[in-house]
Amino acid sequence: MFLNALALFFIPLLLLGVLAFRRFPNLTHWAGSVLAFAITLFFLWLVARWDILSMYYRMLLPPMLLAAAYLGFVKIRAPEKPWPLPANIGTHIVSIALIIIMGGASWKAFEGYAEPAGAIGLVSPLRDANFVVLHGGASPLINGHYWVASQKYALDILGQDKLGRSATAFASREALDSFAIFASPLYSPCNGTVEITVDSFEDQVPPLTDKENLAGNHILIVCEGVEVVMAHLQKDSLKVQPGDAVTTQTMLANIGNTGNTSEPHLHIHVESRGEPSRILDGKSIPFTLDGKFLVRGNRL
Repeated sequence: MFLNALALFFIPLLLLGVLAFRRFPNLTHWAGSVLAFAITLFFLWLVARWDILSMYYRMLLPPMLLAAAYLGFVKIRAPEKPWPLPANIGTHIVSIALIIIMGGASWKAFEGYAEPAGAIGLVSPLRDANFVVLHGGASPLINGHYWVASQKYALDILGQDKLGRSATAFASREALDSFAIFASPLYSPCNGTVEITVDSFEDQVPPLTDKENLAGNHILIVCEGVEVVMAHLQKDSLKVQPGDAVTTQTMLANIGNTGNTSEPHLHIHVESRGEPSRILDGKSIPFTLDGKFLVRGNRL
């Protein structure tokens, strides 16, 4: 995590530093570099895990890009000759390659922002705090669940501290209470009936994970003929049992770190009805929370 955070911090600064401080020979050279670096940063903005560094750093990238581009523009050596033959063919090849590769990847990621047809509306099950989407959307580049039939449109949701991080410090990521979402209350996202509850698994300290009991402690609620599954809940925190009627005001449990999870988070997905008392055997159904189709990086 620490190395990932360092990379996310320095890669944008490196690209922006080139734009801001390099003396470009002409307008063509500058424009090609701005476009290539802007598309590269846009790809990182879409797909990277900014929560391990700060979601606020992500928000600063657009104004930082504009400032760096302007600083580079005012230092162009020959702005009166915008279309000369390339003075450095290697640099132009790199710019063109970045534009094509990162542009295509960004397009595939951005396609996942479109709300699929047939999405059902749920209420956010999280209250009174800052949360951010880790996995979500209709593209495998922004949703790690996309290729799983029952979880194609699933969301994984993290908490945020005051600095926009999912955990308070890199050194303390092995302490469960250092994660902003751990022990946060979970409410029902719909009016329905509880069908499945599991509350027997211990919370694991990262990097431990349970690859046999994928959902860990979890709840399945039947709402208007579909199944809403919420997983990775804290042990001994469940407040409902099968057969209970719930509303959007019903507190269900607390967020934990059980099952196949690398850190505390809420997993929620909607699937079609399968066999009774089983999860992960239906077809994934798209859904919104509070009217929004959420994707990676969105805040709740």
